[in-house]
Amino acid sequence: MKIEKINNLNILIYFICSISLFLEFYFNIDSAGSGGFKTDFRTTWPLVEDPLNFSTKFDIKFPLHYYLAGIIYYIVNDKEILRFIFILISLPIPYLFFLCLKIKFKTIKMNNLFLFSLIIFLLPSFRSGAVWPNTQITGIFFFLVSMFYFLKWMDKKEFRNFNTELFLTILFMSLTVYTRQIYAMIFFYLMIVFYFNLNKKIFIQTVFVVGLFAVPGILLVLVWPRILEATFIFKLQNSLLVNASILSFYLIPFFSILFFFEKKIKFEKNNLLPLLLITLFVVICSKYFSYNYLMGGGYFIKLSKILFDNFIIFYFTSIIGFFLLYYLSLESKFNLILTLILLFTVSAYIIFMKYYEPMFLILLFLLIKTKYTNMFLKNVKNIYLFHLYFFTYLGTAIINSFLLFSKNI
Repeated sequence: MKIEKINNLNILIYFICSISLFLEFYFNIDSAGSGGFKTDFRTTWPLVEDPLNFSTKFDIKFPLHYYLAGIIYYIVNDKEILRFIFILISLPIPYLFFLCLKIKFKTIKMNNLFLFSLIIFLLPSFRSGAVWPNTQITGIFFFLVSMFYFLKWMDKKEFRNFNTELFLTILFMSLTVYTRQIYAMIFFYLMIVFYFNLNKKIFIQTVFVVGLFAVPGILLVLVWPRILEATFIFKLQNSLLVNASILSFYLIPFFSILFFFEKKIKFEKNNLLPLLLITLFVVICSKYFSYNYLMGGGYFIKLSKILFDNFIIFYFTSIIGFFLLYYLSLESKFNLILTLILLFTVSAYIIFMKYYEPMFLILLFLLIKTKYTNMFLKNVKNIYLFHLYFFTYLGTAIINSFLLFSKNI
């Protein structure tokens, strides 16, 4: 049997994408558009210089990223070299995504999967996190390693014993949470998956191991209680609409390609009632919506204000987001659980798009149980169209980083 190799075109695209990160490093670009990553790097630099000296200004974050960056800085003793090294660390991340995709989609051509994995290079949050060493990169690195072992665990179906893959899934997921707390919601989802797949004895062992890995976090909270002081609020109408709109940004191109080009999806009459109910829900929520669109909120809320000076596009994309998430939830109870976790656990005064990027794309193709991802990846044209969408997104983000449209609306 002939072993498929990564073709020269895909290798060239990977090389060009890698070089583009070094160009952003050279010109000090923050492609996320708002300058937030550059500012975060500068304001948290004292934690890199002295990770053990948590000031009250920064102690709402778990410090693992700053410990690791601090070790590198201690060795090289140069801020620019540290930034350069973080770009090198970021380069294998798309390949890690590819390795995970290979486990999940065994019948898809390897070159399709490799090409698709390069989508991470087109995400502004990833690029800025790499150029301005950010928890985004450290967190997604650990997360993908955890997903690699989780998918191997699911693939082996060895649910009657506590094996190496299960242990490594928990270990790297713990490291992910200690880097970015938002991944705790994904850890919670994995625990639900463990509960439904493992027998009682092995699940108790799993809970015990998770508890052991939680001990450092508990100690950190005792030393720095403000870690628990997140910006969570109870204005659910704000967070639900914002979360749905942000998630729609990633779901719209995915389903549009399947609908218009693949003809794989049709709007059924029985979808009309859920769509009407979702629309009514968004209309009601909009009456009580009060969110500072200058601070996060996602791509569509900014676009809506820039084009029409209102929230009409934002509300429309919230409706689409809710409906598409509902559509995915019909395929599996686990999809429904994950959807509810994504919508309800991120409830904050400010919700940034970077919270979901590239996390949600990884969840969509690795954890969400749907036949549509397999359909999508079979055709390389779909992948190129998907890349074109996100390349346009990256271009507008870079333009915004210079002209600051989103700050002047």
